[in-house]
Amino acid sequence: MTPREYEAARTALGWTHAQVAETLGVGDRTPYRYASGEIPEPAARLLRLLVLLRLTIDQGKFKKLVEELRA
Repeated sequence: MTPREYEAARTALGWTHAQVAETLGVGDRTPYRYASGEIPEPAARLLRLLVLLRLTIDQGKFKKLVEELRA
């Protein structure tokens, strides 16, 4: 995912960088790293999948799902 694709995905989801960090369970600086091109691939794929599928689930439920997948 390129920085441009990341920004397009984030915008399509209507999320701030802070919301991306909270939802994906990553550090506060990580979304800025996505925007600069330093993207951890698993999180980038997940964000791309959200946009492609146009998932609109509760942010809290999504965060819980991400945590369960990490376990």
